[in-house]
Amino acid sequence: MPQLRNGIEKFIERPPDCQRAVFIGNASIYDRAGIPVYRVLKEVLGKKLSAAWSLQHGFFHDRQDNMLYSPSFFWPGLELPVLSLYAETPLPADEWLSGVDLLIVDLHDVGTRVYTYLNHLLLIMRHLDGRCPRLLILDRANPLDGITIEGNRLQPEYFSMVGQLPLPMRHGLTVAEFLLYGRAYHGLNLEIELLKISGWRRSDLFRGPWAPPSPNLPDLGSALLYPGAVMLEGANLSEGRGTTRPFYFCGAPFLDGEELVHEMSYAKFPGVEFRPVFFTPEFGKYAGLHCRGLLFGVSRPAELRSFALFYELLRLVRKKHTADFRWNEQAYEFEKDRPAIDLISGSPQIRLAIEADCPFVELAEQIRREREAYLEEVQPYLLY
Repeated sequence: MPQLRNGIEKFIERPPDCQRAVFIGNASIYDRAGIPVYRVLKEVLGKKLSAAWSLQHGFFHDRQDNMLYSPSFFWPGLELPVLSLYAETPLPADEWLSGVDLLIVDLHDVGTRVYTYLNHLLLIMRHLDGRCPRLLILDRANPLDGITIEGNRLQPEYFSMVGQLPLPMRHGLTVAEFLLYGRAYHGLNLEIELLKISGWRRSDLFRGPWAPPSPNLPDLGSALLYPGAVMLEGANLSEGRGTTRPFYFCGAPFLDGEELVHEMSYAKFPGVEFRPVFFTPEFGKYAGLHCRGLLFGVSRPAELRSFALFYELLRLVRKKHTADFRWNEQAYEFEKDRPAIDLISGSPQIRLAIEADCPFVELAEQIRREREAYLEEVQPYLLY
């Protein structure tokens, strides 16, 4: 198997010509030798690296989930200001761009439409349309592979911080492919330069040491569960935040874990096993309360299709616990007027189907048509 080389490796070999550069990313990404990318950029560019811009979860990817702002600060150890874009405004101030002729992007995406990093970056690109410095993308492989597509497409009227493109939930794009498609879809006037990946096949799942890109995705298994498990954020079921097993747990005080295991095992979802579990979250939903539910075990990563799995779980729980089950009515990623589950799933379609007790198989044909249309639309932007 050829050795994977992400864009940062080629950056080291061929540094760009620039006067003042900004790094958009965080401390969770490394080069092949395990050196943090921010240190590589500082070593190569020296004083030309004038700032870093951080997104959700903060530069040190230690802030928890939804709507927890991160402060800007000066980092003496790197002699670098770190400016937060997950604060009162999600967009860069005009003075941040003074003299800057290059924005360098290196992000650890997790291949799921609702993950905010690339959506937020596309929002920034739209804001800077026609006046953006050159954008240099150090490409990275999609950790969930580049061929497996899951879920329905986001409808444009549901664009938000968790969706800036009409993608399926598991989209199969690399960082650069996502942003090239985004530039074309929104008709943006900005210059993009690429340093591509080598040694990656679209069928490859992530390989190598996993560095959590955010606090609640501790390993590849959690990232594989995430395209479906993220829908739990739209309901009154704990997704395991506040425990040592985020996205591996699903529970609530009103659930019967043993009964759920029996029901879910009967459906025979490939690539995953179920166990009854008890847990008490330290924070998040049901903090300090005893929950019962499921533990998901990823047994065959390449076979797991988590969107259908969690759709059926939500349908089953709503059907069996009609008096207790609720959709999340709190604000979600700065949105107050549309249900969180609709923002997450990309339209009211999934919520309404679950409320109608519609098995996932009955949605499969519509989702297949959406997937085919998406693959045709995105084909010109695939790089590998």
